[in-house]
Amino acid sequence: MLAQKDKVPSASPILAAAYALLVVYGSLYPFSDWLPVPAEDMWAFLTAPWPRYIIRSDIIINILIYLPMGLLLARALRYRLHSGAAVIAATALCLLLSLGMESLQSLLPDRVSSRLDLLLNGLGGLGGALLARLTVNPPGPLRRLAALRREWFLPGRAMDLGLVAIGLWALSQLTPLLLSLDTNSLRRGLLPLWTPGFPSLFNWPQLSAYACTITGLGLFGSILARPEKNMALPFIGFVSAVLLVKILVMGRYLALETAIGAAMGMVLMVVLRPSPKPFRFTAGGLALLAGFTLAELEPATSVIFKPLQPFNWIPFHGQMHNLSGFSEILSLFWPFLALGCLGAFATRPNRRRWMAFIGGLLVLALMFVLEWQQQTIPGRHADITDILLALAGWSLPWWWRIHTPRGESHGQPGRA
Repeated sequence: MLAQKDKVPSASPILAAAYALLVVYGSLYPFSDWLPVPAEDMWAFLTAPWPRYIIRSDIIINILIYLPMGLLLARALRYRLHSGAAVIAATALCLLLSLGMESLQSLLPDRVSSRLDLLLNGLGGLGGALLARLTVNPPGPLRRLAALRREWFLPGRAMDLGLVAIGLWALSQLTPLLLSLDTNSLRRGLLPLWTPGFPSLFNWPQLSAYACTITGLGLFGSILARPEKNMALPFIGFVSAVLLVKILVMGRYLALETAIGAAMGMVLMVVLRPSPKPFRFTAGGLALLAGFTLAELEPATSVIFKPLQPFNWIPFHGQMHNLSGFSEILSLFWPFLALGCLGAFATRPNRRRWMAFIGGLLVLALMFVLEWQQQTIPGRHADITDILLALAGWSLPWWWRIHTPRGESHGQPGRA
């Protein structure tokens, strides 16, 4: 039985290894100015006092960083170990990786090793491993959720990846995931809805970007859905719920432009949903691309003037160790993940490698032009990270379909 399971192809081991390299890179950057610390002092953090002050954002970051690691490791091990043993092994591997990173950070002058970070990283790995376990054999409530997924959406791992893209959009709207029911926070979250100065201070590019994004997201969801299902009302409820919860997130707010743009996008999605599938493929992809481009070229409203900024060629330099950077990563990754899914769904199997390559070149060219242009836009900065994330988002669906086990759905969304 075990040998039969081993024959099942899985992309998780490769993804886990790639993600582990990212963790090492983020933990040890800039890989210079190493301190001559004795070997025994590298483990001193294990017996050091607990931090006197604990910042909630640090807790969330340390958990979120290792959550995907635990999930990918557990999925990679599930074909070789019992499900419970896979959870334990994945958690242990996450702890070992975190232990190695914390010990090496004691050699870096700008890093502080902490056993609290080790504990939180382990909790993140355990959470990811448990999440992987629940997706394989979900309990009662999650089993109902899995049944709804099968009822409303087309089958197959490729469709699951498309749903992940939609989930990442929601997550990008809700980071830093710090909810507050404080009256003052709620008032600040709603204040932009009635900001004076309309229409002279109205942010039309933001409205247009949101309208295009929600339209594209809705059409993308309709392609993932079963043909007999009407996704209009569920999609409106989903987007509305995300925007309402966004008001409760500390540091986030619901702008009037966002609300109107989302409403316009939902109306356009309802109008275009009955269109033929080839039209929805094209219109959805163009809308997502237009929404992303408008958002990239929009000046920061809080900055009046910014001198020319040099192009940052260091990957993830501005996104490390902060929740705003995590939100930025999601906002850059999910649109191209959705675009990659649309392209992979619509392309015949014998042309996928060629189309993936051509599309990757176009994404590279577009992103380089947009990033280079950002050097002259107030409040924006040009970053190689944006280009790499866009390429990764575009490439993942094409590579994912190659590793999809035979017998699963491969081309249903692309059939008109």
